[in-house]
Amino acid sequence: MIRDDDQKKLLQLEKKNLRYLNLFRLFASMFFFMLVHNEWVAKFYPSTDFHPASHDWVDIYLILSIAVIIITYISQRHSVIAVSKLTLFLDLFVLLYLAYATNGFSQGIAILPVLAIGSAAILYRKPFYILLAPTTAALLLWYLPSLFDFSDQESVSNSNKWLHALGYYLIALLGIRQSISYTSTLQMYRSQRKTISGLENMNQVIIEKLTNGVIVYQNDHIILHANESAKKLLGMDDIIFFPEEIEDYIKSNKDGVVYHTPNGLDLYLRKASVAEEKNFGVLFIEDSSFLKKAAQQLNLASLGKLSGSIAHEIRNPLAAISTAAELLVESPDLKDQDKQISEIIVNQTKRANHIIEDILEMSKRKTAKPEMLIITDYLTQAKQQLVDQGLADNQQIQLIANDEICIEFDPDHFKQVVWNLASNAIKHGSDNELQIIARDQTIEFRNNGEAFDEKKVNNMFEPFFTTHNRGTGLGLHICRQLCHDNHATLDYLHVNEQHIFRIEFNLG
Repeated sequence: MIRDDDQKKLLQLEKKNLRYLNLFRLFASMFFFMLVHNEWVAKFYPSTDFHPASHDWVDIYLILSIAVIIITYISQRHSVIAVSKLTLFLDLFVLLYLAYATNGFSQGIAILPVLAIGSAAILYRKPFYILLAPTTAALLLWYLPSLFDFSDQESVSNSNKWLHALGYYLIALLGIRQSISYTSTLQMYRSQRKTISGLENMNQVIIEKLTNGVIVYQNDHIILHANESAKKLLGMDDIIFFPEEIEDYIKSNKDGVVYHTPNGLDLYLRKASVAEEKNFGVLFIEDSSFLKKAAQQLNLASLGKLSGSIAHEIRNPLAAISTAAELLVESPDLKDQDKQISEIIVNQTKRANHIIEDILEMSKRKTAKPEMLIITDYLTQAKQQLVDQGLADNQQIQLIANDEICIEFDPDHFKQVVWNLASNAIKHGSDNELQIIARDQTIEFRNNGEAFDEKKVNNMFEPFFTTHNRGTGLGLHICRQLCHDNHATLDYLHVNEQHIFRIEFNLG
């Protein structure tokens, strides 16, 4: 199927060819008109013994030529081409008639139909219609003398007719060859156009689906195209000009730069390498938080490997320091001030040991092996452990759960997540109270307290970020990672003066 713009181009090309044909027809008709009506021109022609009807045919042919050329120039309709194609056969009739009527075979006028036949090859393109033109001309060579009385004109021999007919068919065969070449080229063009169009659409889809922003801009820094990710990252729905800071970077020779957006994002900008002769450039935009997370994961992996090899080397001195400090605290000869210092040493060594255990736990995290778990069993068990360890009374922990809720989760991972979230809620709550609410496919751990500031909320799940002087900053990070490994999410909210850590399960 031909595209609309291709159809218009083909129509324009055919109309251009028609104009050359129409000019030829106009010049030919004007020549014959002057030949039969102007005695001065007739002096240059060897014979003036013309057929009586030639005056009328010449007048009709001139009027028709002028009308067709005007219509072709002013009309935009496709039907003009069809009319012009049919006019070719009238050209054959009139030109061959005038060749007979003006004794034109000896003067070479009978060769003029060759131009009409060649034009038919250009306009029709199909071999059958191309051969129809020389066949019509050949039939007219033989049958026109039967329609008109050319007894007063020069007689035309059969050999002369055969010679002209052969020339007509030769031109038609050359036209068929050119038409086949043209058709082949056109088909190749359409095929390549379709392939290119498909690649363009595919590239467009890929660019639009990229999570990174992509902006194509001119050398004058006017934006030609920006994908949805770029608009979202920059916080602009309609981008025409770059912000001043980005434009300064584009003008610079820097490989990359971090751009701080008004909406609080840190974006990493990078220019693509484009040849100097090209009149455009490409800018890639990435959310630097992803780069930070990637670096963070790399650091954590390196830390895990390191901690595994030196954990025992660190634990042994810590154990010795902790034991010595505990003995000092129990010594009756130690002053109160020294006892306080010894207690600080004991507490800090315990904290250091706890940090090592958390790091080891994170580095040794096993692959999740989800099983169908009944939520209430694990939540009841966690509540009892909290009470047994003296973190809260039985009345301070409220458990609201449907006994029928089941989830797919690794049992060991689930125990660790529930324990960390529940114990954190009690430790950091304003009144040591905890609400655990399980419904549908969610669990919420709620405790009372004032809202955190924006910095705490944004960094809450980052490793080693803690607001507690005895915290390691790894608990919430590990919980979120374990949830992720089990196709669940862990998020924080603050609603009605309550801190809420919400887990959503079975997200696929």
